[in-house]
Amino acid sequence: MFRYTTVALLTIGLLGCGGSGEYRKTGGIYAGRGPSCEYRVIRNRIVEPYEELGVIDIDAFSVGQLPSNEEEFRRTVGSTVCGVGGDAVIPAINTHGRWVHGTVIRFNPAECDRCRTESIMRNGG
Repeated sequence: MFRYTTVALLTIGLLGCGGSGEYRKTGGIYAGRGPSCEYRVIRNRIVEPYEELGVIDIDAFSVGQLPSNEEEFRRTVGSTVCGVGGDAVIPAINTHGRWVHGTVIRFNPAECDRCRTESIMRNGG
């Protein structure tokens, strides 16, 4: 009886949670930037030179549990973006308006005169 109750409670608890992300490294390795660093969510064309560090596929028990706005997306991916040294994340949004994927990037300051990220700001003309 105890076993079934524990499994049922665990299942209910997990169903109530939002999605979580699975990270796969695709680029270089950098020091983390702290658990709650500042980073950009880029939803339009990016012009600054960057390196892709990895991708986050967001897992959820149902489509309704996937992030549906930037704030929820940030809560889901933020610790990963900061933990791998990312400066920004580029989201992918599905046809239902759910944020399902993120590409973590790091700007290349050696090639960037006008980057808008605090950690790599340079004085440009």
